[in-house]
Amino acid sequence: MNTVGKLFAATAFLSLITTQACAAPIDVLYVTNGDSARLATVQGNTVTDISTTFGGAYPIAARSDGIWLSRYWGSAAPQQFDLNGNYLATAPSNPNSIFAVDGAVNGDINYALGNAFNSNATIYSFNKDWTNPSAMFSVTGSDLVGITFDSALGTLFVSDMRNIYQYSLGGALLSQFAHQSSRGSLAYEQSSDTLWYVRNGSNIIDQYSTAGAFLGSTTVNGLASNNWGAEFVTAAPSQEVPEPTSLALLGLGMAGLGIARRRKK
Repeated sequence: MNTVGKLFAATAFLSLITTQACAAPIDVLYVTNGDSARLATVQGNTVTDISTTFGGAYPIAARSDGIWLSRYWGSAAPQQFDLNGNYLATAPSNPNSIFAVDGAVNGDINYALGNAFNSNATIYSFNKDWTNPSAMFSVTGSDLVGITFDSALGTLFVSDMRNIYQYSLGGALLSQFAHQSSRGSLAYEQSSDTLWYVRNGSNIIDQYSTAGAFLGSTTVNGLASNNWGAEFVTAAPSQEVPEPTSLALLGLGMAGLGIARRRKK
């Protein structure tokens, strides 16, 4: 095999390693059940209830400085909790009710899918404490519920009971693929660069690549409830650093270029 062929094979092998299915989420997954005021975590195959929040606490925005929960119904303001579920603060005002259940994070911006559980919905942006809602664009589907932000691609993923759709922040539909369950919430995991689909009322969560490949499922006993909100802690763009696997791939590429140069002498 020539140098180019070896480099291609090595790169493909490393790419396969970095995108292979995980037995369970690598990072801590936060899941909300506002009907029961439940905030829980999934780590590996274990679910832990970490806080009793408030009625309707569904849209979730998870960052390293804490979790902001908004409301699907009611007039009270959103609240902030630390990553262990302890109450920290209340927002200065309550945004207009948009009837959203899932949430997403992009730096200091939150996203939510207003008019959830319908065939037509609107994606809104918010401040990090869920104040100052601003309509972005409309989407269509069949019982729309889930939303998450892919920090690697800079795009939004939205789910209904049959499909997962990828949108640009300008509202262009970039791709779509079918998923294997009914309604649920959607979360992007930075460590694996994959999407996790949390089935509502089920102990099963499903993993997909952002290109649409089904990577597997894992069972988390005790998770089953009204799982309408789910997110991993998302680093702001300024906080992101290359993953170790990315650095290794970069190093291999540089080393390979060095080999190629030496062989040309």
